[in-house]
Amino acid sequence: LTLNNGTFAWTIPDTITAQARVRLSDPADATANDISNADFKIKAGFTVSAPNGSEVFTVGISQNVTWANTGTVPNVKLDYSTNSGTTYPNAIVATVANTGNYTWTIPDAISTTVRVKVGATTDVDAFDTSNADFKIRGALTLTAPNGGEGFKIAQSHNITWTTTGTIPNVTLTYSTNGGATYPSVITASVVNTNTYAWVVPDVPTTTARVRVEHVTDSTVFDDSNANFSIQGNFTITSPNGGEVWTVTEIRNLVWNWGGTIPNVKLTYSTDGGATYPTVIAA
Repeated sequence: LTLNNGTFAWTIPDTITAQARVRLSDPADATANDISNADFKIKAGFTVSAPNGSEVFTVGISQNVTWANTGTVPNVKLDYSTNSGTTYPNAIVATVANTGNYTWTIPDAISTTVRVKVGATTDVDAFDTSNADFKIRGALTLTAPNGGEGFKIAQSHNITWTTTGTIPNVTLTYSTNGGATYPSVITASVVNTNTYAWVVPDVPTTTARVRVEHVTDSTVFDDSNANFSIQGNFTITSPNGGEVWTVTEIRNLVWNWGGTIPNVKLTYSTDGGATYPTVIAA
């Protein structure tokens, strides 16, 4: 007996089930038939469109997860992975109406190997995932010095910033050219407490800026919004109030200073410090 082979291209219908079988019979004789030996499954199809790889999301912001699917699926679940999709243990939402879109508030799960999974709530086999890794990163916002301050050489001034997401350590650097470059290291790595007591260096400038940066991710940083000044530090010790000096006497003017300041100018006031119009030494 020679058996013939037959084929038919069947467009799978929207009848999702785990108990599907096919029956083949002779139209002229229904007793001549055969059926599938066991059940097979008809499942929904999913395609994640975003995030689908290479995106960079910041902790705390809202981003849309989008997908398309075939078949009737009333509800879906969304999960994410931080190990390139090896596992998806992190729930975004356990069940939500299947609208093809979900607004996701990015969690504090900093990683460069994140992927999203969207699937049917009732069928573990019906899902799709991001095609490639995307990134979740934290954020830093410098709050001081942020422009206009005058920092005195050799004095301690606090650098402050805010942090979004878990960033264990930061690098602090400063610029003396208005932020064109940041070649000068304040500290290469310090525990991120959102503040650092900086002993101001001997680099007088009117175009200083500070940068705070994630130690292991140079794309996460913030700079002073505008220039501040690093200034020499003067303290007059004599005369400093209460002295009585007589005309034609010679008295020493005495002061302390910090920073490289080769020359000074001395003036005096006769109106309680409202103005200093008279030059002692230019």
